[in-house]
Amino acid sequence: MTVTTGSRTEPALFADRYRVSSVLGHGGCADVLRAVDERLDREVALKVVRPGATADTARRFRTEARVLARLHHPGLVEVYDYGIVAQRPYLALELVDGPTLAATVRSAPLPTAEVRRLGRDLAQTLAFVHTHGVVHRDVKPSNVLLDRDGRPRLADFGVARLLHGPVAPGDEELTHTGLVVGTPAYLAPEQMRGQGARAAADVYALGLLLLECLTGNREYTGAPIEAAAARLHRPPAIPRHLPGNLATTLLRMTSMDPEQRPSAAACAELLEVPEPEARSTLALPHPSRRTYAVAGRPALLAAVSVLVLAGVGGSTAFDDRLPAAPRPAAVLPSAPAASEPVPAQPSPSSPPATEPAAGAVARPAAPPAPTGVARSAADRPDDGKQKGHRSAQGKKRK
Repeated sequence: MTVTTGSRTEPALFADRYRVSSVLGHGGCADVLRAVDERLDREVALKVVRPGATADTARRFRTEARVLARLHHPGLVEVYDYGIVAQRPYLALELVDGPTLAATVRSAPLPTAEVRRLGRDLAQTLAFVHTHGVVHRDVKPSNVLLDRDGRPRLADFGVARLLHGPVAPGDEELTHTGLVVGTPAYLAPEQMRGQGARAAADVYALGLLLLECLTGNREYTGAPIEAAAARLHRPPAIPRHLPGNLATTLLRMTSMDPEQRPSAAACAELLEVPEPEARSTLALPHPSRRTYAVAGRPALLAAVSVLVLAGVGGSTAFDDRLPAAPRPAAVLPSAPAASEPVPAQPSPSSPPATEPAAGAVARPAAPPAPTGVARSAADRPDDGKQKGHRSAQGKKRK
């Protein structure tokens, strides 16, 4: 017996252990299958790389599995197993029965109280992740799964950055400190400036995610080039009708200066504040029309165009080290972080894609020296000897 996954078929018993029953989703480089682990008699989401995947994809799977195994939190998705069958890496992950946040928001914007709850829970999860020296680097609605109780589970740590510890053999290129990855619509301004991603970048992306939940619309739209570059020219437009404390929290989370953003733990506390009975509103200034200088802008856009073409299909890795003159940065082809859902199935632990393919973005002139403020292990700047960072994913809600 076999199970059809697009134009391919998979054996009903995968790796002599997993009884495959159906397809949960498809990604650019992997399929996600519903299966039963016959050794432990439990359902899993089986994420399997398709034949012909690149060595980079295989490295990311291995690194993701290793980091997943060290993170234990109810707001994450648990990893059960990792292996390779016929040169195809696979992950056995906790099966989360529920939609992605992206699919939920597509139906309609969420009530303010629900956005607060989701934001609080996700901020608590990010605070845990950051405390363990990991930066997710791809926080977005399609990477959040909602379980049967509606609780958010942060998934897909395939492009996460591990700030501490040795780099595994073969992962040096993938985890080089000069590497920037992510989905253009959710990148933080400092990533666009070539300053890398620390915990504050996850907070920024979470702010955009919550804003999207409230409005039903992505803040920075358009092609990957425009979406990524837009944040260098204007901050997000916070709706003027929001309750004052929520509006100010979102303003702080999406500050263009990473040092002005609260930590994830502080965000969780700010989002916990109950709504006043009489909804107060904050008179917010109109988004500034100030144009933020982007040195070498024509060269930047030309470089981004090249990189987007080279990185079609997922959260893309690219080199953010600045050359003497603007030029296209080196691209490492990456496995797409998302998968496309099959109707009427629970969400796989590797969530469906709703954002456009994440393209690589270049950066303008040489960045200023960052002024680090330690909030957690993930906030601390690299020590110059750090050679790389690795991928991660999540663990299980009790």
